[in-house]
Amino acid sequence: MAKKTKKPFYGLVALVSSIVIAVTFIIVGILVFFFYSNLLGIIIFCIGLYSLSSYLVSIYLINPFKSLDLPNILELKGDEIVLDVGCGLGRATMGAAKLLSTGKVIGVDIWDRLEIPGNSQEKAYENADIEGVKEKVEFRFGDVFNLPFNDNYFDAVICAGCISSFHNDEKKIKAMNEIRRVLKTNGIFYLREPTLKFKTFIVLTPSVFLIGLPTKNGWIKLLERTGFDNISYYPHRIVGSYKMIKT
Repeated sequence: MAKKTKKPFYGLVALVSSIVIAVTFIIVGILVFFFYSNLLGIIIFCIGLYSLSSYLVSIYLINPFKSLDLPNILELKGDEIVLDVGCGLGRATMGAAKLLSTGKVIGVDIWDRLEIPGNSQEKAYENADIEGVKEKVEFRFGDVFNLPFNDNYFDAVICAGCISSFHNDEKKIKAMNEIRRVLKTNGIFYLREPTLKFKTFIVLTPSVFLIGLPTKNGWIKLLERTGFDNISYYPHRIVGSYKMIKT
C-alpha cells in the first residue's frame, strides 16, 4: 500500500475571531427571536449564518494546504535574497523559495496564535521541510514596524495579508515605509491584500469592513504616499496584487 504524502498546512487565519463573531450573532438571533422580535431575530441569525458560511468559502478559495503561486509576477532570476513580511506559517515564503536556486527567503512574523491557531516558527520550518525548500528559507521573529535588517538589504519583499490588519492608513504607511527602507534600489515589492469590493463582501466576513479595508485605488494611493511608483495591479478573486519597483 502506497504511503500517504504529508501535506503542508498554512493555518486558518482569523479562525477564532470569525467563529466567535458568527456564533455570537447566531445565539443573539435565537434569543431575540424567542424573547423580543421574530423578524429582528431572523435578521441577526442570518447575519451569523452569513458570517460563518463566508468564512468557510474563504478557506476554500485560499486553500490552506497550498503555497502561494508567484512565478508570473515576481519574475525572480533565482539568486535573490527575499523577505516575506508577516510570513505566518510560510505560505508565501514557500511560494517564493520554489522560484530560487541559490537565493534565500527570510520570513519574519510575531507568530500571533490568536490570529492563526498553532502559529509558530517550528510549524513554519515543518512546512518548509514538507515542501522540500528548507535549505532556502529562514524564519525570524520580526515586527513590520521595526524590521531587524539594514537599509537596502533585500532584492525583493513580499507582504501577503499583513498590512490590511492595521486599522488606519498611518499604520499601513508606517509599515510600508519600513519595507521600503530594507528594499534595494530597483528591488521589487509585491503586496497582496484584500481589496474593498462587492466580491470581497460576499466572500469575507463582515469584520473585514471594520478595519478600514482600502479599495484598489486606495491601496495605490497609500503606496504612492510611501514613495513607490511603477505600480502594476493584478486582480485575483478577493485580493489585489500590486508589484512595484523601488527607484
